[in-house]
Amino acid sequence: MHFFKIFIPVIIAIFLIIFDYKFSYLNNIRQNIATLVSPVYMLVSLPSKLYIWIDEQGTSKDQLLSNNQNLNLELLKLKARLQQSDALILENKKLSALLKASYTLAQARFSVARIERISRSRLKKQIVINKGSNDRLKVGQVALGAQGMVGQITQVTPTHAHILMTSDPTQYIPVKNARNGIQGMSQGIAENQYRMRVKFIEPKLDIKVGDIFLSSALGGKFPDGYPVGKVIRVEQHKNESFLHIVLEPLQQTQNLEFVIILDNQ
Repeated sequence: MHFFKIFIPVIIAIFLIIFDYKFSYLNNIRQNIATLVSPVYMLVSLPSKLYIWIDEQGTSKDQLLSNNQNLNLELLKLKARLQQSDALILENKKLSALLKASYTLAQARFSVARIERISRSRLKKQIVINKGSNDRLKVGQVALGAQGMVGQITQVTPTHAHILMTSDPTQYIPVKNARNGIQGMSQGIAENQYRMRVKFIEPKLDIKVGDIFLSSALGGKFPDGYPVGKVIRVEQHKNESFLHIVLEPLQQTQNLEFVIILDNQ
């Protein structure tokens, strides 16, 4: 009896499966049952769907933050490259201005150096550049800017060189007037401004404000013909045998970044 209680439901189930497979009479019933049960499935699956949605939202936010950080980093890199590009353009302009100077180089052999430091004290006016004996620089070589003479190398290390400026109180340069050839000797003035005096020019000689003085090869210490300074004051002082002549250097150092170093040869 117990066997029939188990066997009869099995027979009925097999019969229904075969009957449904052959004639599909139970499709409508199955569809209706599935429709009725679907809300239950939705309620059962809701926690897992909610978890997945929250996880996706968190992942999306983290991804967006990561993408935002990466984009900001790339933007900073692009800005840095743009600044470097602007700096290179400015540097090229300065080098072009230096090589297209207001004077003509008397020799083809020279090198270009970058200024690293400028001393602005009233008693010591000198420039330190980024080249030295490793670059075959020597004491006595002359440094030029785009507008004229800057000074002369007085000290050299393997990697740096010190240039004594034309306006240093200990710097003496033989000079001549570009207009009439009158010669004298310039010396820097011990003051905060960049100025020079021209000595040993007699009162009867023709010197005017605005005259340009060039370097002279007299004595063999400096090359001939490079602009040194412009006359800004000419005075005759009592009890003095020579004119009081003040020059302003043609080459200003406020925006100077590169210098030309002439070869001694």
